[in-house]
Amino acid sequence: MTIQEQSLPVFASDGEVLRDRVASFAANQLFGGRPDLLHGPNPYRRTLVPEALAEVDFDRPLGAREFASSRALTVHRILGTYYESETVLLPEQGLAGLRPDFEAFYGEELRRIRESSLSDLERFAFGFLDGEVEVSGDCTPEVLDTYLRHLVDEAARGDSPALDAIATAADRPAAADTYLVQLALDGLTEASAMSRNLGGAYGPEQSALFKVFIDEFGYGVHESKHTTIFTKMLGSRGMASHVHAYWNFYLPGPIAINNHYYLLSRDHAKFFRYAGAVAYAEAVFAPAFVKMIKVFRDVFGDDVDLHYCDEHAHIDEHHGRITREEILLALAERHGNHVVPELMRGIAEARMLGGWFEDDTAAQITWSDTIPRHRELAADATLDGPPERAERTRGAAFHTRNHDHAVVLEIEDGEAELVTSATGTPTPLAKGDAVLVPAGRVYGVRALSDASSHLLHPVRTSA
Repeated sequence: MTIQEQSLPVFASDGEVLRDRVASFAANQLFGGRPDLLHGPNPYRRTLVPEALAEVDFDRPLGAREFASSRALTVHRILGTYYESETVLLPEQGLAGLRPDFEAFYGEELRRIRESSLSDLERFAFGFLDGEVEVSGDCTPEVLDTYLRHLVDEAARGDSPALDAIATAADRPAAADTYLVQLALDGLTEASAMSRNLGGAYGPEQSALFKVFIDEFGYGVHESKHTTIFTKMLGSRGMASHVHAYWNFYLPGPIAINNHYYLLSRDHAKFFRYAGAVAYAEAVFAPAFVKMIKVFRDVFGDDVDLHYCDEHAHIDEHHGRITREEILLALAERHGNHVVPELMRGIAEARMLGGWFEDDTAAQITWSDTIPRHRELAADATLDGPPERAERTRGAAFHTRNHDHAVVLEIEDGEAELVTSATGTPTPLAKGDAVLVPAGRVYGVRALSDASSHLLHPVRTSA
């Protein structure tokens, strides 16, 4: 059996039509943003950054190597919003005062746009998966089991680039918070994608998946629900715990892996891929949370509530056994060798996207922790071509973005601050100050004077 890279498939959708529909969706007043760095307790509003959307080439689908690109961040934000509109989001404080936003978010206007463009947007964002790996050779339950065990052992023995970046950071608390922000994307709506695969009738494997699901929901006890204990971990760090408070600081790699589970569970033709992906995820979660506990205890001592991590380190050993034996291998035995390639493909996809989470988060932590060094690097950078100019006014909607290539951000006029993490201290910048922003790194610029402008100089990179 081999799994190897393949060429990208041809994208058959009309890029212009898709761009127009997505732009129409993003132009809704719900998605314009606010001046605050964090989003308020309103799950229907989130910033979709029209200026970044206008730069997206919808004629060329995303590739696997573009996971931290500007296109990936922009498109996965929108795709995630599409998916979440098919879940029930209600603010903890109640709907009073938010009823118009509720009606707009779930209303016919946005629903029609989503329904007319969701499948095309999925193909744009994830079409590469069909050609990224090829499963060949003997595909039997025994080979499937060996493959899963090998990758799980690999993950348990390997390092976590993101946790390693926390351990070596100068500002370890802010670095650890950046990691928590990425977990919050799923942690505050945990198992929502899984719920889509609980309906229908497919035998004992359905009941096994429901056992995992009901564990995630605390067996009907809200205080035991995994989302509830995750909010307590955030609270112990003094962090906000309402859904998408940290929307501006989610990275494209973590958003993509969250969207991947919605993709696999929305399209039931991909059910066997989903089973492979969830078996891999549940098997590697336990050792991953053990590593996280060690790093976070070293950073915070007893000043952080790690019940969520302890729970996952324990329960995911159980879930790993259930998803491997009672779902993954049971499906292979029941339905025959012809479903094994899809099960293996799901494992491979989950492993690949899990790597995106690690690499993207580690890179963001390292850059945000070394801004003084990147101010020095800006002075030595070789600029390549005319700059892009952007203006900010005090009180304007705050948003974050990234770039496909390194740029030098230079303050042209006024005063501003560079924001690179949700809880770290922003970097004040005055006229003439400059910072090197590496490719893929997410940042925001907020005016401190009545008006501020900055230049984005493209940087020439060595061949």
